[in-house]
Amino acid sequence: MLNPLLDPDISIEDRDGRPCLVSRRFGDLYFAAQDGLAETELVFLSGNDLPQRMQNKPHFTVAETGFGTGLNFLALLQYWQRLEDDPDQSAPVLHYITTEIAPLDGAVIKEVLSPYQDLSELIDAMVSILPPRWPGRHRRHLFGGRVVIDFLYGDSFEMINDAVFKADAWFLDGFAPSQNPDMWQEGLFEAIASHSSPDATLASFTAAGHVRRGLDAAGFDVERHQGFGRKRHRITGRIKATPQKPADPISPNRQKVVIIGAGIAGASVAAALKPAGYDILVLGQGDEAGDGASGNIAAVQSPRLTAAESFSERLSLTGYSYARWLARLYGVDLADQAISYAWNDREVTRHQKIKTRGWPETVFLSPEQSDLKDETGFDITHPALLFPEGGAVDPKALTQALMADVATQFGTTVTGFEQSTDEDRGRRWQIKTNQGVIDADIIVLAAGSGLAALTQDWIDPILPLQVTAGRVSHLPATSLPSFDHAISFGGYMAKAKDGRIALGASFDRHIDLDAPPPIDDDLHHANIKTLPEAVAAKIDRDFTNWSGRTSFRLASRDRAPIAGQIGKGIYMIAALGARGMVTGPILGQYIASLMMNTPSPLDRGAASMVDPYRFSAKEGL
Repeated sequence: MLNPLLDPDISIEDRDGRPCLVSRRFGDLYFAAQDGLAETELVFLSGNDLPQRMQNKPHFTVAETGFGTGLNFLALLQYWQRLEDDPDQSAPVLHYITTEIAPLDGAVIKEVLSPYQDLSELIDAMVSILPPRWPGRHRRHLFGGRVVIDFLYGDSFEMINDAVFKADAWFLDGFAPSQNPDMWQEGLFEAIASHSSPDATLASFTAAGHVRRGLDAAGFDVERHQGFGRKRHRITGRIKATPQKPADPISPNRQKVVIIGAGIAGASVAAALKPAGYDILVLGQGDEAGDGASGNIAAVQSPRLTAAESFSERLSLTGYSYARWLARLYGVDLADQAISYAWNDREVTRHQKIKTRGWPETVFLSPEQSDLKDETGFDITHPALLFPEGGAVDPKALTQALMADVATQFGTTVTGFEQSTDEDRGRRWQIKTNQGVIDADIIVLAAGSGLAALTQDWIDPILPLQVTAGRVSHLPATSLPSFDHAISFGGYMAKAKDGRIALGASFDRHIDLDAPPPIDDDLHHANIKTLPEAVAAKIDRDFTNWSGRTSFRLASRDRAPIAGQIGKGIYMIAALGARGMVTGPILGQYIASLMMNTPSPLDRGAASMVDPYRFSAKEGL
């Protein structure tokens, strides 16, 4: 686990009729008692010259050390909103990256910011997206994705050092160096410089000598200015490096992105690209979005924790935080918690090790079996982890919500693609389909199990892929009338929107993809056998009204997803396996970040887990 978060240890004091937030831990105020908003506007917005620098930019990234009450973000958001509403100006897609080791409760934030009535709507919007309180990365967005926020919960140096982004402006806003020396360290200054764009600026309320010297040594020209209120000085800085033209993102103008695949993978990429204004076309082989592996009636969303800290765990938690937020945002959430049972000795040992690692209760609880019996109605003797932020989701509904307002073409079978040699077409790729040739500047391969056949001759053995069949039983609600949960036990069981219960799923590796076996009593019996005995014993086994479905999933050799650029103008998001509803949405954001040269939602370690060339690197190819 990353370093644990701290208790904010705060008090709210009355200062001349205004609530003032004080950190008892650091012995400092969160913002100026007389007017925190005016301080923010002077120190950070004007200090970084943002009213001029943000205008008419396609994208702008601001990074901050110390989110606190979010007042800096709100001031910036208020200015951005004015630009967005001004017909004579062009507002950028705004990306805000902020660290915080002691996150505040939303109710506290609303109370201390209550004097700023002009910000009330923005305050409500910001509080609504605050992540659950556990260490790690949490991506959120506002205004239809035009504003993207990465909350990095943890130590500022550690979180920034592991991150992948270049900031155009920095808000250095931790508590005073004399009170919070751990943050204002040489390593942080160097990390700030290495994560800065060629024309980056910074601003801070502090003008302490060692801070100025540290920033100078890291590569910034620093100037001291008159401060705000009782603070005598503040500083601004500009990166010393000779300005270089940054790597150009692919301009939305004149660029056509064709996404092959209309499941959760393709939909997630489309949703991530949509706010930037790309010309997007999603190709689906079926009749509608999410009618393949993303078409099950219910899926469990919970993280895959590991016995020791791992990159795969980081990926899972980052994806889990984002996916659960999306499920609630789009109203496709089916259950408000998830329970994971240890169904064999190996899983019991794993659970025991996970419980020793100090995760907060926001990640999981370890309830007594008697409590779980009261909660679920099942007297299950297996140890369990209860994920209070977890639950179940309607996969097809989430997929279709992500693809809203995106151009689609269904009934399309892709037979191949090749780089265009026709200069008159002005496109980089030609995609061959049963409906003719489609031109594209960029291709995203997101066709799930269809990728195995589509790409095998081209990229094997770089990407060894395997197709498995997931066969799910659909129980009528009358089979377990009191069941209303999301549980996993090797398989999973979750209640769908229409009351049916999904039970499965099989992992059949040797199955005819063109003629899978029927959904029959043998399948239902096999799925029931995976259940804990206490659950299986309560199921009505009259299969007359049972049904089910078979879908095909793509898996990699190491069972981790594949996401990244695999050639000039071509990207892949694949091998999501059985956990696509957890990792798919964040990996769609990741593909978009690579394409647009914008901040990554993944840290370096998690990104290495999904690198398409990880297999060839291991094999020396």
